[in-house]
Amino acid sequence: MIYLGVDHGTNAIRFAVLSDDLIRLFEIPRADAGKMDVGELQNFIEDHLGMPLSDIDLACLTYSMGDGISQIEDLRFVQNRGVLDTTGAGIQTNAGTKVYDIFANDICPAVLLPGLHQNNSVTDARMQHFSHQASPEKIGIAFHAKSLGHRRFILSDIGSNTVTLAVSDDQILGAVDAAVFAPGKNHGPLDVNAIRKVDSGIQTANEAFSNAGVGDDKKALAFFAAMEISALDVLMKDYNAADYDILIAGSGGEDIGVRREISRLLQKPVESVGSKAAAIGCAEIARAVIFGEKDIFGIPVNFDLTAWEIRQGYGLEL
Repeated sequence: MIYLGVDHGTNAIRFAVLSDDLIRLFEIPRADAGKMDVGELQNFIEDHLGMPLSDIDLACLTYSMGDGISQIEDLRFVQNRGVLDTTGAGIQTNAGTKVYDIFANDICPAVLLPGLHQNNSVTDARMQHFSHQASPEKIGIAFHAKSLGHRRFILSDIGSNTVTLAVSDDQILGAVDAAVFAPGKNHGPLDVNAIRKVDSGIQTANEAFSNAGVGDDKKALAFFAAMEISALDVLMKDYNAADYDILIAGSGGEDIGVRREISRLLQKPVESVGSKAAAIGCAEIARAVIFGEKDIFGIPVNFDLTAWEIRQGYGLEL
């Protein structure tokens, strides 16, 4: 069996191919993918896969914020690519849209992960005051962490933005989105000066968010990530899950200086799961779904492989 995980990241689309417990990884920068037409992009993906996409037994994708769905859905039946609105936070290149549309053509069985948001009741009710807590790839990272044997953990994905999740015993307790708390390299919450610029028409809120990061200041990056991890410590303790691991991911998570600084600030060991963890986790979720898993961290799975095969003419008509 061959499983494919696709992570719609801020700077690149990342792919993980999982077969017989062997993992192959590749990526394409979003800026490059955005310049290709759909056919060119499909050829690029298949060349790097070393096989046609039709050979994939199940693909698991993320797309944008994923706030239009609350289940892990058969991608073929998802409306509006699983988002409430195509506008929002971040720079658009159409790269993720093109990748999504390749799989929407029923080229292979595929599921789409949701994000964590107000219409998704998985997290603690107190966290539901925020419209959006985390985009879908964070679920992929968390699932990979679980696959590595972590049972209780706070996971901070640090890169262009910083998003942190709290997970205990197969439940995502809550998450803090980049627009709410810790800035990443490029994105961050709006301070008073940014709000003034938005109100005066100097920049849009999206432009303000997309330029509120700390840049290459690694100490600031680690400092704010450590603060966000500490904030979710309150949530973990409220669920009697104080004995948790601290994990980091993303490009910042791979930086040994950032990891050491977070460890110094928190006075606890910190482990990195890498920048490809989301794609790997998505491939692992695809494998779990094929093997009959009905929910991932309490998120229901709405996918029937037999129905997909029937649509393709591999079985009796419905």
